[in-house]
Amino acid sequence: MKKPLIKVKDLKVSFYNNNKAVEVIRGFDIDVWEGEIVGILGESGSGKTVSSTSILHMMEKNEGIITSGEILYNKKDLATLSEKQMNTIRGRKIAYVFQNPAQALSPYKKIGRQFKNLLKNHNLKYSSAAVQSALEEVGIKDAETVLNMYPFQLSGGQNQRIMIALSIITKPDLLIADEPTSSIDTSLIKKVLDLFRDINKKYNMSMIIITHDFNVAKYICNRLVIMYGGLVVETGDINSILNNPLHPYTEELIKCAYSLDNYKDSLYSLEGAPPTPYEFKDECPFYSRCKIREDECRQAIPYMKEIEGRQVRCLKR
Repeated sequence: MKKPLIKVKDLKVSFYNNNKAVEVIRGFDIDVWEGEIVGILGESGSGKTVSSTSILHMMEKNEGIITSGEILYNKKDLATLSEKQMNTIRGRKIAYVFQNPAQALSPYKKIGRQFKNLLKNHNLKYSSAAVQSALEEVGIKDAETVLNMYPFQLSGGQNQRIMIALSIITKPDLLIADEPTSSIDTSLIKKVLDLFRDINKKYNMSMIIITHDFNVAKYICNRLVIMYGGLVVETGDINSILNNPLHPYTEELIKCAYSLDNYKDSLYSLEGAPPTPYEFKDECPFYSRCKIREDECRQAIPYMKEIEGRQVRCLKR
């Protein structure tokens, strides 16, 4: 029986503040199948990035910790692995493209040196031809010249492409991209998304795309995971969610996106803001902003329920 490439089950993550643990991710679940592109979508502060970086144990030392849950990959539970064991997976089998390439790339090292360091860290032989091919594959022209340049000598779009090339040079099974279009010009967004799609098709590489933009998700993703308040509140294939959202939060996000895309005289907005971890309660996380809320929604955090092959965390569905 075919199994997901990676399966995250009820992941919970806490961060320390003044030596006190504060739970920031209260329940994160995601399945990614071979060759599939899954989007994680939600407002800033919903838990998208923390959930994804936790897969690779990328929290700062002594600041964050996985408190429970499983991250099943290649017959291993990544949640239980040591830092040494994770180093054989992080960047080699599962790669991460950061939101801000200018911060992710070292400003003190030429691009060529950064490729050499990456390959050396994974005990892979450096090949100038292979590196130049990877750069050309992501649309970097005159790759030989670029390898002798520093990140500050290149544009944001070029640095983003270099980050992607660094991520695919090891031919990972899974690529996680955090808001890959947020730091580049609008004119380049489609080109970068097309690049991800081409890589996905060429290498059958699974991907997780973190985004707050429904247009990005609609263009590139097969399935969506909607997050709010440190919880997954809805999952399903992209078309089902866009045509028939089940969770009130998903419905509100789609209304906002539709209003923006159709140049309405007055833009639709979702009032309020997502709760911070200090405001988390044992109730529906969307209660304070929900238009169909009832008293029973405050009694406990709703469980995920399955409806026609999809999942939703709502008592009213």
